[in-house]
Amino acid sequence: MFRVAVLSFWHVHARDYAGEAEEHPGAEVVAVWDEDPRRGRAEAEGRGVDFHEDLDEVLAREDVDGVVVTTPTVAHREVIPAAAGAGKHVFTEKVVAPTLREAEEIAAEAGRAGIAFVVSLPRLYAGYTSAIAEIIDRGELGEITYLRVRVSHDGALPTETHPGGWLPERFFDPRESAGGVTIDFGAHPLYLVARLLGVPEEVSAAYGCFTGGASKTTPSSPCDTRTAR
Repeated sequence: MFRVAVLSFWHVHARDYAGEAEEHPGAEVVAVWDEDPRRGRAEAEGRGVDFHEDLDEVLAREDVDGVVVTTPTVAHREVIPAAAGAGKHVFTEKVVAPTLREAEEIAAEAGRAGIAFVVSLPRLYAGYTSAIAEIIDRGELGEITYLRVRVSHDGALPTETHPGGWLPERFFDPRESAGGVTIDFGAHPLYLVARLLGVPEEVSAAYGCFTGGASKTTPSSPCDTRTAR
């Protein structure tokens, strides 16, 4: 049995990952840590597991084999190396870190620790991605020079059940997410393009506004198009 500690329920997918671990016949959730004690304690009580206010305390548990890191993005640089140093395998929500330097440092520390380090890139492992890659690799489409990827969801749109959208308010805080829509959505097209065609020479991104602003916690800003080489 693989025993898991969930490190924070900040991320919108934290409950999904915790639920998948609970439903897997070879895994179980045994502990929760959260930078927000009230939120973490409520999640732990709902699952009938221990809650820890101290990160080092939960990482010191011998009955924890691995962790699910769903903290704010800016906390990854501290939390992931701490878990790796404690000998815990790590599954983390994307992105690894706000900067390339931090991401490389985290990956290097995980490598030195000899633990399994997995980043959630769900569309990379989808059946349609494999099917498209096989068609491209067989040359059935000829030489491909352009690829367009569209990603969207209704998380910020108001409904009767969720007047502010089903995404939590904290998810729109640029200080914690460290990137907003570029990190939330942009990561998926980037890794899909790299998987299907290799590292591109140029990337452009266009953002559409339908919710009255780019952020709930900062002043609204017009949508724009960014191009990077």
